[in-house]
Amino acid sequence: MLTQQENERLTRVGPGTPMGQLMRRYWHPIGAQSEMNDRWTKRVRILGEDLVLYKDRSGNFGLIGEQCPHRRASMAYGIPTQDGIRCPYHGWKFDGTGACLEQPNEPEGSTFKEKVSLAGYPVRELGGLLWTYMGPTPAPELPRLDGFVEEGTFKCLGWSIVPCNWLQMMENSVDTCHTEWLHGNFVEFVFEKDHLKVPASRHTAKIGFDEFEYGIIKRRLLVGQTEDCEDWRVGHPLVFPNILAIGSSTPSAKMYAFQIRVPIDDEHTMHYWYNAFVPPIGVEVPQRLFDQFDVYEVPFKDEQ
Repeated sequence: MLTQQENERLTRVGPGTPMGQLMRRYWHPIGAQSEMNDRWTKRVRILGEDLVLYKDRSGNFGLIGEQCPHRRASMAYGIPTQDGIRCPYHGWKFDGTGACLEQPNEPEGSTFKEKVSLAGYPVRELGGLLWTYMGPTPAPELPRLDGFVEEGTFKCLGWSIVPCNWLQMMENSVDTCHTEWLHGNFVEFVFEKDHLKVPASRHTAKIGFDEFEYGIIKRRLLVGQTEDCEDWRVGHPLVFPNILAIGSSTPSAKMYAFQIRVPIDDEHTMHYWYNAFVPPIGVEVPQRLFDQFDVYEVPFKDEQ
């Protein structure tokens, strides 16, 4: 059992906290690139910081602090330029590093722009997602995990804002026993009120964990399965610190599936479901499925 002090050390992610400093040394997704097709800006809250993702008129992306240092106007309403974005209030222009490039109406020769700046973080594209790195430079390489770089896939992204800290969600990723009960017996109980028998539960016969270079591989064997099944033979890698790989494959088809838990702040987490599908051999798939990237919210509450 963790002490309260230990728990806070692992779950506080704001600037200057130990876990916040650690998490800033990894790349984190901040959404799908397709979300920016018909917009110039998007508010992003990550690791306790309020930021704005923007696209300039050259098609490049930046991630900067939301509030202009002049009068604290929101850069979410900014005006894109060829190489940055202008504050809508007085036209101060910033680039992706947060540097102030221009200050209209300042006296000629003024160097005041060199004294002000916003937070600014690099943005990169991989697998149809936009990722950011918020830590010290030089930044590490953006991890090219298999599902993000496999060619000939069609992709989609689900998201949900969950009111708990990131560690509560990641702890669940290595909890193999809850599947039998929460996703099994409890599901059967819920449908029982409608007099429906839904055979959802299967008993867990064996569990295992292996540390590897990038995290932990969890393994689960259900009653009736043999040890050559994928869940046991391959397992599900938990890639440190916040990615769970849960894909599956057959001789004719393959699906890459990742659950990524990005800390919004100390009490909220952005949960992404990223799926990349490789079509079965010999099956023709419409080109539009490869061209589009669907993004959808995953609701976890209903009217009750």
